[in-house]
Amino acid sequence: MNRHSILDGTSREGPERSDHPAAAPVRQFMRRPAVAVTPDTDFATLVAAVTASRYGVLPVVGGDGIVVGVVAASDLLAAYGAAADRDRPPALVRARDLMTAPAVTVTEDRPAREALRTALRAAVHHLPVVDADGRPVGVLSPYDLLDALRRADQAIHDEALSLALTPGSGVVPGSLHVRCERGTVLLTGRTRTRSDAAALCLEVSRIDGLAGLTDHLRWDVDDVAPAATGSTPGSTP
Repeated sequence: MNRHSILDGTSREGPERSDHPAAAPVRQFMRRPAVAVTPDTDFATLVAAVTASRYGVLPVVGGDGIVVGVVAASDLLAAYGAAADRDRPPALVRARDLMTAPAVTVTEDRPAREALRTALRAAVHHLPVVDADGRPVGVLSPYDLLDALRRADQAIHDEALSLALTPGSGVVPGSLHVRCERGTVLLTGRTRTRSDAAALCLEVSRIDGLAGLTDHLRWDVDDVAPAATGSTPGSTP
């Protein structure tokens, strides 16, 4: 049996397709409705709103309804602590005093994968989701983003496994192991022939949304080896 790495490399990049779960629009993963406040909203109302919504952030909207900033639960805790140090309640604190502006938002039609990149670049945990006019329609939390990625990996894994188990694939029963993490598939197992392994890798590389492919496939018969090598099929050089 021979160690196999398809296409003279250890990985193959795949295209990102529009029907891949992580490429699905943010609206499919966000939480509704958006609970928004205004710059004049007082501290007590801010606390009540953030605890009632359980979102972790509150979009702050201007008079036209467009998001101008964000108040996070951590901002409220910090304000409460600062007021306690001065031995007085933060009754005079307003949303404008605490909000982060401008707000980092994402539109509801953007792919979930792009929303993740936006959150990472801005080092934020929650993203207010806005419509085309900038008005809040929902909130995207870390759990929502992780769910999008989990569903994407599971979809790729299931499709790769289905391809490998298709009759005629040449995969030796019981030898196959498929993993998918962050869009990259790892194939381990054995096929009857080297061409079977190559064909399987080619099919997997075409999966929608695949980020990369690494294989550790082996085969019993090298049916594409040059005759001049003098090697015996199934032998290890």
